[in-house]
Amino acid sequence: MFRPAVLGALVLLCTAASADVLHLTAVRDNTLWNDAAGAISNGSGPVMIVGRSGGTSTAPIRRGLVRFDLAAALPAGSVIHSAQLVLANPSGNVGPRNVRVHRVLADWGEGASNTASGQGAPAQPGDATWLQRFYPGSPWSTAGGDFSSTVSTVLAVDQLGLHTWPSTPQAVSDVQSWLDAPATNFGWLLKLDAENVSQTTKVFGTRESLDPAEWPTLIVDFTPPVVGTYCVARVSSSGCAPAIGWSGYPSSSPAAAFVVSVSQAPQQRAASLVYSLSGPASTPFLGGTLCIAPPLTRCAVTTTSGGGFLPCSGAASFDVHARVGSGIDPRLTPGAVVHAQWHLRDPSNPLGSFLTSDAVRFTLQP
Repeated sequence: MFRPAVLGALVLLCTAASADVLHLTAVRDNTLWNDAAGAISNGSGPVMIVGRSGGTSTAPIRRGLVRFDLAAALPAGSVIHSAQLVLANPSGNVGPRNVRVHRVLADWGEGASNTASGQGAPAQPGDATWLQRFYPGSPWSTAGGDFSSTVSTVLAVDQLGLHTWPSTPQAVSDVQSWLDAPATNFGWLLKLDAENVSQTTKVFGTRESLDPAEWPTLIVDFTPPVVGTYCVARVSSSGCAPAIGWSGYPSSSPAAAFVVSVSQAPQQRAASLVYSLSGPASTPFLGGTLCIAPPLTRCAVTTTSGGGFLPCSGAASFDVHARVGSGIDPRLTPGAVVHAQWHLRDPSNPLGSFLTSDAVRFTLQP
């Protein structure tokens, strides 16, 4: 079968019954301060804070918000087996405090407010605050955030360092639903189970921290579907978003056929299918995203078709089954999990001369 061109983050996979583990970095995080005006935030700051400050604070309670983009990283149709939240606690009060995680029920923003101070910063347009989902004019239904009363997971955070919230059936359910219905993914809210005790704040690193080890991480163990795609194509200088596709079945059987193609690409451009057996990735790459983990293997360079008036009608294909049968890569044996992505030339793009498609994952069958 052939998957038609699709924009955005889809996922193509081919697997028997093996599970994968993926580490996702947060795509959004923030802190809510319970000030009466709802005008304090920290959308772009290096920390988010959970708990209650000293008794003299005018906004003593803080709650954290964090969101991960499941649909952009995991194959559609994957089955989630476990989901663990990992946060770094570089400063703040010590002493065991239960930090609860709740599913957020409405969308919220991350604006330009920025401080490392526990007092927060003046909210900027688009920031989430205690009263506003998007400051200054989109209120929460309930002050302090709209979130489920059900606890998704909880952890007693004591000393400074890395902390991992355990996977629970509810956390798995949250992550599975975000993958299956991305429009419902508003992330998690973090709060203490008891917010009436002073000097109990816990400080966690955000995705804006200068130390990558402090970035909020979601560790997901999942089984991908038989066939699916993932990652996001880079849009070319002429507005084309190359879409990966496939036909046939990824098997080493002599009677099988499996071709990986690209469509919706610029015409008459050098193109090559690049693959890896090291797993998926989501690495910035010349203005786009490298969706496969090094080391990379580059197949023969070809040229996209086309020459008419439709600038995004270019296409190319690569016969994966023929490569398997040739024995040129002895790693391509039954059971091998392959991640592949098309790389194309785009010399007119000021961000870099390479253009990337979304990616495909498949497992070679006997």
